Amino acid sequence: FDHWRDLGCDGWDYDSLLPAMRRAESYERGPSPFRGGTGPQSVSHVHCPHPMTDRFVEAARQAGHTFNPDYNGEVQVGVAYAQASQRRGLRHSTARSYLAPSRRRRNVTVRTHALVTRVLIEGGRAIGVEYRHGNVTSEARCRREVLLSAGSLASPKLLMLSGIGPMDHLEDHGIEVVVDAPGVGQNLQEHPFCAMQFLVNVPTLNAALSFRDLVRHGADFLLRGAGPATSPFAHAVVFGPAEDGTTWPDYQLIFGPFGVVQAGDSTSEGYVHDVHDMRRLPVAAITVAVCALHPRSRGILTLRSARAEDPPVIRHQLLGDAYERRTLVDACRAMRAIVGSDALAPFVVAEQVPGAAVQSDGEWDSYLRQFAIRGQHPVGTCRMGSDDEAVVDPELRVRGVDGLRVVDASVMPTLTSGNTNAPAVMIGERGADLVIGRTMTAPTAGLAARR
Repeated sequence: FDHWRDLGCDGWDYDSLLPAMRRAESYERGPSPFRGGTGPQSVSHVHCPHPMTDRFVEAARQAGHTFNPDYNGEVQVGVAYAQASQRRGLRHSTARSYLAPSRRRRNVTVRTHALVTRVLIEGGRAIGVEYRHGNVTSEARCRREVLLSAGSLASPKLLMLSGIGPMDHLEDHGIEVVVDAPGVGQNLQEHPFCAMQFLVNVPTLNAALSFRDLVRHGADFLLRGAGPATSPFAHAVVFGPAEDGTTWPDYQLIFGPFGVVQAGDSTSEGYVHDVHDMRRLPVAAITVAVCALHPRSRGILTLRSARAEDPPVIRHQLLGDAYERRTLVDACRAMRAIVGSDALAPFVVAEQVPGAAVQSDGEWDSYLRQFAIRGQHPVGTCRMGSDDEAVVDPELRVRGVDGLRVVDASVMPTLTSGNTNAPAVMIGERGADLVIGRTMTAPTAGLAARR
């Protein structure tokens, strides 16, 4: 976040954003100078202990990674037990934490199964949105501001459909240009991932699914909100340090005590991963998702047509820079060092993916080009900044249009050092501050405001 400030995003440094982050959070171990304790978003540790998780953490320590009791606290680098957006074992999404309570307010109306087709702009000012609900096209108008929070793929699409975007591109689709904004849809970033998998001689969660196991796991979930039925993918994480000595990490290893297979199809353009189709292995195994946290390549998002129903054209540049491939290879080799530690080596039978035959830089490069996947963390397509190419200013106002802000992950100038869910929630909190003119800079202001 200090890097965001250095890029021209005044007010988006770590100290300025900490109150908004703490205000959003209710951490199960209570508040601290770095964590919130009374916010709407519940965060807990994973309540599904497994012996292989403990062995992985100890093995990472033996391999030189410092144990970190809270990677969302003062320091991020190191090995730690994972945390999740959960409450009593259930995913605590923003739909549950923010939207559900707000629906009871008299001044909130929620329209589901509706498609916003464009932002209404008159005289250089946003006055509402047009949307389609069933076969009926309606308008929702406002007196003050339109807040666009459609995400990194839909927000730039809606801006362009509304006439805000690269002039030549809009004219090619017959869209009247309201603001020539070349930056809309540019700067698309994504976390590149790959998988490593190891067969082990200890039962893992994917193989412990007998009828007796299912009954026991179901009871554990219902009575305690714990156990395998509550398990996310991550049970432990390693944030690996950067080679240049900066405080942010270069890579992330996400450990799960189970074996899963990435379903997908091989096409002429390579392997296409289906994030919604993960299949369990019939044998005991552990899986590690490896991530390069700070990709340097940039993609682009453009319109397919002037029809709101048509999806945009998304062109990622996954592994487009040698730095990303080098970082993933370094991280995979760091994982092999962890597997070779005394705490874990006796339990590992074989490396299943990518396999021991992958050793040289060329072999790693071939593996990554075939099997690397996206982390589903797109950001940056409505980049925030103070320069002429920025889509929104540091107060999230769309340049060239009054009364319109973008408040979602698309405004991020660069990717954060990890998953983007919590930063996106923070952007919502910070956006609320900006809209109502609330100023908070003291580290304790978040809890005071919540009380």
